Amino acid sequence: MNILSIQSHVAYGHVGNSAATFALQRLGHEVWSLPTVLFSNHPAHGGFGGEVTSPELITSMVDGLADQGFLASTDAVLSGYLGAPENGAALLGAVEKARGANAGLTYLCDPVIGHAGRGVFAADGIAELFKSDIIPQADIVTPNQFELEWLCDCKIETLAGAVAAARSLQGPKVVLCTSLQRADVDGVETLLVTPTEAWVVSTPHLAGEMFGAGDLFAALYLGHRMIAGDTPDVLSHAVSSTYAVLQKTAQSGGGELALIAAQDQMVTPAQVFPARKVS
Repeated sequence: MNILSIQSHVAYGHVGNSAATFALQRLGHEVWSLPTVLFSNHPAHGGFGGEVTSPELITSMVDGLADQGFLASTDAVLSGYLGAPENGAALLGAVEKARGANAGLTYLCDPVIGHAGRGVFAADGIAELFKSDIIPQADIVTPNQFELEWLCDCKIETLAGAVAAARSLQGPKVVLCTSLQRADVDGVETLLVTPTEAWVVSTPHLAGEMFGAGDLFAALYLGHRMIAGDTPDVLSHAVSSTYAVLQKTAQSGGGELALIAAQDQMVTPAQVFPARKVS
């Protein structure tokens, strides 16, 4: 399968395309990576070099792919960190061109807005853009709990509340809520919601911050889905593969994902966490 991935690039570490590209390639996919930012490293290290990519450059690269006829063989579009609200229009233009070349493609949007503990860290205007313009165009969206609460202007305290919040989003056929934590559950949950069904996978809590966990999960879910179709097992595989990398990362002290060290388990995880249907 051919996947066009539009998100951040870092020279050091594994976030954005620097996580997604390798993960998708290890699952057997071809990946065409377009950068929304070009940074030396994740800003959480305390400093970085580089710059936000211009929307003109993104559009020019997409046009180049279209002119060569490559977009006609695009099976999916994956997007993540935008860097600047102006890149939103370039992203939507890319999705429109890709769908014009292949109406049956899948678009997965990871709405990178922020997370619990840090709050909103996206540049001004980006969160609103995701809510009003980008998410309605997506087939699949993968917010974490903080992002889903922001998008729905609600507080999620129960599984039923999370399902209701996910179904309130306009546009996507599938909503995946990651990093879901509830007072009565000892661990972390990942919830998949469709208009008619919901499934959840529970994993043990891993201590420490890990850069790019959401980027990796979005890529692995899309990658497994492109292989196996739309089944609960895809959720189980994606969560289990992500957990294997995060566990290795935690054992290494956290921070940058141990993507290379855990690459075999990313494909075939030693521990598989089953998906449970939500009644």
